[in-house]
Amino acid sequence: MALLWCDSFDHYGTLANMLNGAWAELASTGVSLNTTRPRTGSTCLRITQNSPSSNIARRVLGGAKTTVGLGMALWIPNLPPGNNEQQIFRWSDATNAVQLVLFLQSTGVLELKRGGTVSLGLTSTPVIVANAYQHVECIAFFSQTVGTFECRVNGVTVLSLSGIDTCATALTECSQVNIAGSFSGSGFSSTDCYVDDLFCYDDTSSYNNTFIGDRRVLTLFPDANTATADWTAVGAASGYLCIDEASPNDDTDYITAATTGLVSQFGLQDLPGGISVVNAVVMVERARKTEAGTANTKVSIVSGASSTAGADKPLTEVYTYRQDVFQTDPASAAPFTVANVNALQFKVERTA
Repeated sequence: MALLWCDSFDHYGTLANMLNGAWAELASTGVSLNTTRPRTGSTCLRITQNSPSSNIARRVLGGAKTTVGLGMALWIPNLPPGNNEQQIFRWSDATNAVQLVLFLQSTGVLELKRGGTVSLGLTSTPVIVANAYQHVECIAFFSQTVGTFECRVNGVTVLSLSGIDTCATALTECSQVNIAGSFSGSGFSSTDCYVDDLFCYDDTSSYNNTFIGDRRVLTLFPDANTATADWTAVGAASGYLCIDEASPNDDTDYITAATTGLVSQFGLQDLPGGISVVNAVVMVERARKTEAGTANTKVSIVSGASSTAGADKPLTEVYTYRQDVFQTDPASAAPFTVANVNALQFKVERTA
């Protein structure tokens, strides 16, 4: 699977919810969900200059990767007043030791540093401006001898390096990443950042395994029931009304399955107008079990008469986000079209 995850920040409601299985760590202060400056949808992530942690917004990749790509839309109110503080992306190994940091410097240039200290290269001219969303996307290949790195801003290559040591540790891999914020944790020279339309990928499949380009991450919520409705609606008149909240209300209304084998299927909102390309569909489930013992669920996408199942996932007693990435349409085994995405349904099954 090439696309590892993406995020629009439109479905969490609270920062606390972001830590329920999606994000590994958020700074204790200085991070917020922001509704005044999103590029897409209703919400973006705001990271302020007074955050006390260098692990501002950390996410794990689900395994060690030798190639990792990151892309996001970035808005800043001003360039940082000092150098070597404002990180855009940080790649770290399985121990959370820093491998690479892409810094935004005070003049608007981007500079790549191994371990956050050893300069590997910088853009020849300023490439980031204040008071505008711009798309930043980078691919790093981790090696102590033949490492490579490329960064594109708004689709244009601004930094390209090869034959370099991209590993500050003995591990030739990346297992987790940090987004924006202060590098040292002091917050002294960093500036506020607004992040939206974030995605991450590796190079392990035929799709989404190299530069994806400027994309929007659109969040679609359930909007219809179907005849397949084994799960019981609690707290609302029907199943989809229990699971359509942009800000989860958890035990206020929900669907529940008491026994193995129960399946419910739902329709989804259409994509907004103006969309012409769909790189992938990511299904996000927020669920928990209420009793001791085994409780597993599986989410599938349904396209016409065909479906593709996600992973079988064991539940805990805490509401947790789990996701499945689908890169091709079940009906065609080819990339999604807008029309087919608009016709998609999803089903959830209790499998154990």
